[in-house]
Amino acid sequence: MKWGNIFTPAKVVTEKEAKDYMDKHETGSYQLVDVRTPEEYEEHHLPGAKLVPLNSLMEGGGNLDPEKPAIVYCRSGGRSKAATQWMSNQGFKEVYDISSNITTWLGLQLEGGYEYDLNLIRSDVEFSDAFGLAYAMEEGLQQFYLELEKGEERQELKAVYKKLAGFEDLHKEQLLKQNKDADCLDISEILAKQGDVVEGGEANRFSPFQIIKIMKEIQDIYALALAIEAQSFDLYVRLADKAENEETRKLFLHMADEEKTHMNYITNELSNYIKQVA
Repeated sequence: MKWGNIFTPAKVVTEKEAKDYMDKHETGSYQLVDVRTPEEYEEHHLPGAKLVPLNSLMEGGGNLDPEKPAIVYCRSGGRSKAATQWMSNQGFKEVYDISSNITTWLGLQLEGGYEYDLNLIRSDVEFSDAFGLAYAMEEGLQQFYLELEKGEERQELKAVYKKLAGFEDLHKEQLLKQNKDADCLDISEILAKQGDVVEGGEANRFSPFQIIKIMKEIQDIYALALAIEAQSFDLYVRLADKAENEETRKLFLHMADEEKTHMNYITNELSNYIKQVA
């Protein structure tokens, strides 16, 4: 028996090719699929990935869209190869296999199970409450950076915190553009209703004072910011996947794209800084 006649080969891509593809396409226009076990996913996963273990996938699980491009990965390429071959034979029109060792994925991976922080909001939430959560998350992160700026005595590091806080204003402006009732909103009431929510749950584990103590140089701050933005991107994608309301789902996908843009901005800032001091 020739296995090549049974399994249709999928396109193999490098990590860089996969990242470039995702950077150039809107979040929600493709599917990033992790076919490892829930335990592996919880230990570390790529930002925005949907968990569909290989055995579940081959039993028809995962609720994936065969019309949407799918980018699949596992730990070292074996399971992703099997998954993409199976998907191709099941009628998925565009399937990509990241066949390399995913543990080296561009240095940016996340911890936590697929349900992590999804209890922040109900799956059937209406747009107004989803907007309130998103705005409170952006505001919370901005205040967090401002607290870091206030407590930091080293002027060079202080300036970076201020720049990061200012960037959150752009996020909030973009968020307001998504709300047709923006002119009538009482932002103070929205924030009071949501309470203290910091974008990217990792920041909640430490006080600003603790973080200032472990930030030795500017690279450390950018690394922290990247981790926070990656957590936020990941959460927005999972919230969109969970959302039952289409308007709410689109809002979360838009915010995920905003976080992706911010991650690229921070990466460029870090690269420029490293070139300056080299």
